[in-house]
Amino acid sequence: MDAWPNETPAPSAQQEQAARLWHAGDHQGAARLFAEAAALSADPAPLMLWQGHALQAAGRTDEALAAYEQAAAEAPADPAPHRHRGHALRLASRPEEAGQAYALAVALEIGATATPEAEAAIQRLGAESPAPPEPPRPESPAGTPPGPADLQAARAPAASARTEAQPAQGMAHRGLVPAAAAARATTQLAPPARPRIAMLRVGGSTPRSAQPSPSAMAGGSAVPAAARGIQASRLTAFDVTDLLLHFGHRRTLTGIQRVQASILGASLAAGYEASYVSFERERAGWRAVDPEALARLLAAAAAGADTADPAWILARDAVLEPGGNALPYSFLPGSTLVNLGNSWGIPDYFRALRLAQRQAGLRYVPFLHDCVPLVMPEHCVRTLVQDYARWFSSMGVHAHAVLCNSECTRADGQRFLDALIPGLNLPMEVVRLDADPRPTAAPDAAALEGTRAPRAPEPYVLFVATIESRKDHLTVFRTWLSLLRRHGAGRIPRLVCVGARGWHAEAAMNLLEGSPELARHVVLLHDISDGGLAVLYRDCLFTLYNSHYEGWGLPVTESLAWGKVPVIPRHSALLESGEGVAVYVEPQSEPHMVAAVERLLFEPGALAAAERGVAAKGRRRSWEAVLSQIGTALEAFGQEEPPPVAERIAIPLGHRIPLRRSASPVPDLSIALSDLVRDGVGWRPLEDWGAPMAEGRARLRMPLPPGLSGLLRLHLELRGVGGGPLSFVLLADGAPAGAATIAEPPEGDFATAMPVEVAEGTRILDLEWDAADGMGLRGLMICREDDLLARLDFLEAQRMPAFHAG
Repeated sequence: MDAWPNETPAPSAQQEQAARLWHAGDHQGAARLFAEAAALSADPAPLMLWQGHALQAAGRTDEALAAYEQAAAEAPADPAPHRHRGHALRLASRPEEAGQAYALAVALEIGATATPEAEAAIQRLGAESPAPPEPPRPESPAGTPPGPADLQAARAPAASARTEAQPAQGMAHRGLVPAAAAARATTQLAPPARPRIAMLRVGGSTPRSAQPSPSAMAGGSAVPAAARGIQASRLTAFDVTDLLLHFGHRRTLTGIQRVQASILGASLAAGYEASYVSFERERAGWRAVDPEALARLLAAAAAGADTADPAWILARDAVLEPGGNALPYSFLPGSTLVNLGNSWGIPDYFRALRLAQRQAGLRYVPFLHDCVPLVMPEHCVRTLVQDYARWFSSMGVHAHAVLCNSECTRADGQRFLDALIPGLNLPMEVVRLDADPRPTAAPDAAALEGTRAPRAPEPYVLFVATIESRKDHLTVFRTWLSLLRRHGAGRIPRLVCVGARGWHAEAAMNLLEGSPELARHVVLLHDISDGGLAVLYRDCLFTLYNSHYEGWGLPVTESLAWGKVPVIPRHSALLESGEGVAVYVEPQSEPHMVAAVERLLFEPGALAAAERGVAAKGRRRSWEAVLSQIGTALEAFGQEEPPPVAERIAIPLGHRIPLRRSASPVPDLSIALSDLVRDGVGWRPLEDWGAPMAEGRARLRMPLPPGLSGLLRLHLELRGVGGGPLSFVLLADGAPAGAATIAEPPEGDFATAMPVEVAEGTRILDLEWDAADGMGLRGLMICREDDLLARLDFLEAQRMPAFHAG
């Protein structure tokens, strides 16, 4: 893994520039470019290793150690990161830790941990020069052998030990495990193929013989204390991915996107210490979003509604299509990723997040806007419910804390989290969305030209909401029809509905289209700019908002900010957003809504009295105040340490985990586990049948229940595509634990079982394999060797179709 990339593929421009900076003496600049190249690479581990070398050459030992650990996390079966980590620890005068790193490197190289050959190899590593290798100069002639000058020498001690331990034997798995050892650890039965893995008992302290001798330690100079203990400051990164996805097809903002834009606008205007990032699945990571370009985009979105406007297109494309200016983003240690919107429906988001969490200790804090798809799935399209259930399942495993927009949302979120992972108790902070929207857009009457919007002084009532079943336009339309028939068209103001047509709106639209009398009195508007919406709020009599359920209800806050009385149902978070001054009606009750509207329209002084109640509440707070509360909450979250991801859930013994794309409408532990176990870059998005692998390396990362020991069986349900052999390497808590092969994996669906002996205290099993492109995993199960019932259930699941009662 040390080798400099050869001519196939050629080094990237970033790598060549990094080498130039290195040889010019700018090692920190070289480290930065190596990190950027790693973020763009499908195989980032070698470049992370070079980042570590550059940091070590710059005297930044602690940061170099972190880079070596990142490389090891990306390629857990490769010995090189551990060898160089040992060298860096020697330079930092930490001999015991250096010895542990060397022992692990040798164990990965020769497949042994306590033999005389392994001890000799460890001693030789301790006698090597600890200086990091140098990259080749970019201007070197094409015939120069690739790789740093000391590459062969650096590998020589371990290679020599390998020769002594296994003479004349090649390596069975990417140069990591001796073929003879792999053969001894493999038992092939066909069909189905059943590889055998013999697991080494790992754990405990490093033996004395594994520590470098004092004479070996004397070969390197200690790094100055000033170069150790460098800690990057805690930073906040706002994830704007779904906001940019929204701008890809729309300009005007609603709901969650409006909240994001308001908070981000406050952050940008105030110069808040934050980064702005967007997730890119192709990179399995994030890219930086230029703050100035983002500020221009938000301003352009608020300035109009025309998506063909050249000014809008210019501002949008500068952020959505930055071309070569799109730099990969590397999270600094201690960073917090704050997702103010949502990430459900974005493939591989959490898999990339886990990598960033391991590499940088990244903290993840999502903003929970509501749990409507779980509370009222009947008002959402089925795919949204499924996406949300998958997202919530994985969110509970990966989040360090949660921001909520109301006490109602916090209670809902806590209830579903308790059902998913009992006892997790994530910190949850309520950040109310009771901010004044008026400073963000001045009224612009010209924005309503060419629409059916009423003009002052004509009276009208305003209803701002997407036309969908959850917003219950049907009850409002029936209310207006009753008012028209009871009082006549001349006494009833028009109803102005602002919102695009959404899902399950057929009943409301059928009533509207079937009643010419009602259609004349209802005005439907959509894609109204912020300035146009401000005019509509300013000039209306009062507002309606008749949702079945809300996490907050932003149009209620907007109505109050404009001094307008909202008529809303008495339930969910509307009890909070109404602030006690809204006119409340019984939920989904046409008679109650008719009575409330009649009172405001016809009872002398009723509307004025209600407006005085709204005015008495005073001004709403600013979005800057909301941002400040978020910042305070993030600081508080930083003082708490929830359980690491690997310790929150474990694979239940005897529990089959399907790896297909889940269709469950509720969060489920199996969904979270199916996401959690797929690790690294070797996986494609889930499909209905299972998880396809990309050609090359794929990895399973399996958290085990605490206190587990003894003989287990790992059952895998696979889909074969033919081709070459399927090779496995097993690691236990990062240490080598065995190897196996399936020489001729069959085509189609098949299953295999691997006996695995687990040492007491083992928490994580990693299974890394080389597979043909398109090979896939349909499911897995871990059980005890003697759990015959679980084994029988697994076999029956392979042979018998599922039975569904009813």
